[in-house]
Amino acid sequence: MGVMLAVQDIEMVGRLLMRDIALTDDGGKTALRSGDGIEKQSRVQRVLVVDDERLVADTVCEILKRFHFDATPCYNGEAAIEAASQACPDFVVSDVMMPKLNGVETALRIQELCPRTRVLLFSGNAATADLLKRARAEGHDFELLAKPIHPEELVRRLQ
Repeated sequence: MGVMLAVQDIEMVGRLLMRDIALTDDGGKTALRSGDGIEKQSRVQRVLVVDDERLVADTVCEILKRFHFDATPCYNGEAAIEAASQACPDFVVSDVMMPKLNGVETALRIQELCPRTRVLLFSGNAATADLLKRARAEGHDFELLAKPIHPEELVRRLQ
């Protein structure tokens, strides 16, 4: 007989430690065997990754999926706003410099729809500072990551 035992850690609200335990009915001759413990989010975090460079957006999504995020690529600001209007993401990770609608404007519009969504912007362009100053003057505090993005830093900021 197999049993799934779930133990919720009270100190870490929102995390769940799951462990498989194999039980036997041989009179106690075989000790309990436990599977590998797997720590995972109790709710998968939704992330919209916005970049007009498809390869960058797709690569960042694949990295995030390996860390158990539900990551969706959007290849322009308009697509990201549309996706957010369907279901508010937990996070938006966006390039700043994009044609038509830049990342700051995209983030501002998404936060109008989804005020609890956290925004991380990334850029390799020095002109980004002016866009961020304007957003901060309007009361928005976006985090900024420099390109190239290091996966460990990105995941750390999303946790």
